[in-house]
Amino acid sequence: AFGDGTLMLERLVAHGRHIEVQVFADQHGHLLHLGERDCSTQRRRQKLIEETPSPIVTPALRKTLGQAAVAAAAAVGYVGAGTVEFIVDEQLRPYFLEMNTRLQVEHPVTESVTGLDLVEWQLRVAGGEALPLRQEDIVWRGHAIEARLIAEDPYDGWKPQAGTVLSWRPQDAHVRVDHGLHDGQAVPPFYDAMVAKVVAHGTSRSDAIRRLRRALADAPLLGIANNGGFLRALLDHPDFTQARMSTTRLDEWAADDHPLLQRPAPPELAWRLAAAWLADGFAQRPASVRALSLRLRCGDTARDCRVPDAGVTQLALRDGWLSAQVDGVGGRWPAASSAGPGAAQRPDARGLSLHLAIDGQVWVLHEASDSPAHATRPDPRQVRSPVTGTVAQVLVQVGETVQAGQPLASVEAMKMEMWVKAGVRATVTAIRAAALAPVSAGAILIDLEPLPESPESPVSPATPSPTGPHDA
Repeated sequence: AFGDGTLMLERLVAHGRHIEVQVFADQHGHLLHLGERDCSTQRRRQKLIEETPSPIVTPALRKTLGQAAVAAAAAVGYVGAGTVEFIVDEQLRPYFLEMNTRLQVEHPVTESVTGLDLVEWQLRVAGGEALPLRQEDIVWRGHAIEARLIAEDPYDGWKPQAGTVLSWRPQDAHVRVDHGLHDGQAVPPFYDAMVAKVVAHGTSRSDAIRRLRRALADAPLLGIANNGGFLRALLDHPDFTQARMSTTRLDEWAADDHPLLQRPAPPELAWRLAAAWLADGFAQRPASVRALSLRLRCGDTARDCRVPDAGVTQLALRDGWLSAQVDGVGGRWPAASSAGPGAAQRPDARGLSLHLAIDGQVWVLHEASDSPAHATRPDPRQVRSPVTGTVAQVLVQVGETVQAGQPLASVEAMKMEMWVKAGVRATVTAIRAAALAPVSAGAILIDLEPLPESPESPVSPATPSPTGPHDA
């Protein structure tokens, strides 16, 4: 392909750790490193959680990595901020991966434990100034962890999500949150799906984990699907707390249908609050109607809820936060109270919806519709876009016969490529999308006419895969 027959072999590290070292060099020949970061918690080869120091790096390995990183920068005459990345195998043997010639997304954890402003350092070095410190002057204090808040659905193949922010209220003043979000802001499909970084600094790793978990639980992002609840749950998982994560662990979980990647069911409190809140919309009902029955839906789950008279239900939605006192009658609605779960509401095609967060996990509940227009059963005659994004490729033509499972087109959104496939053996009757055209989630891309002699076979309609260069 490139006119060069050279073949290069590299060692395979099956369950490695991703360890990187922050280096700095000035124009006066001074070089140093600022310690390592562990970026092993990844999905689709993209980072989710980064921390420093690495919980698996020994003092001897730390010295080896630091020296190797500085030597790599010196070998190419590097100037500025850089990150030298390594893969470390299960025997703690490091192998060089690559060097990123810039600051990384995760540089705030290094700033947290060193107390240094790396952006300022980068600007001063670019201006010709010497590094303000020497290697022996660098001091590391405590432990820092960063979680990437990403507009994606971890319970549906990490599909990127576009939408509108309804409520975002970072609460903890002692945790660093880097973001540019505001209520009413649209999150488009054209950029990386990361919308915020939450960084916690503690006296120890367990202290940093505790602070980060609390920050994620106290600052739910409402209005657009995201990984906040998953991140909070992951921080509690033994594989993370006991430092057993590898670069492939989350992908292995996804392949094995791990419980942490199964969509959580709404708790009883969520149904109760949603029913009580949505019942307020029936304030004009006759006084003789002492109770109201509602059929609510959350995702694919529907439930009948009987709400007591509105006179005994006290609800308040102030500044994006819901507090409630729900008093019930009989055994159906035992007395309950709640204060603090984030909430927002908006009208949509189904009426009023409640976006509710409890302990960082978000659910969207609304009145269920019996209308056939809301049926969600897949139609094998229509191939739809799985996400809002841009059509990257269309691989078929009108009149072509396709087989079940055959890739038909791909849609790109937020650094991820989604392939759509034929669910049955069929003939292509129409193509409604062109390459490079924008497309919304659920839009019909291709029409098919199933061939009668072929039975339907269940095929996954979309397969995600990472695109673009290695993650920052």
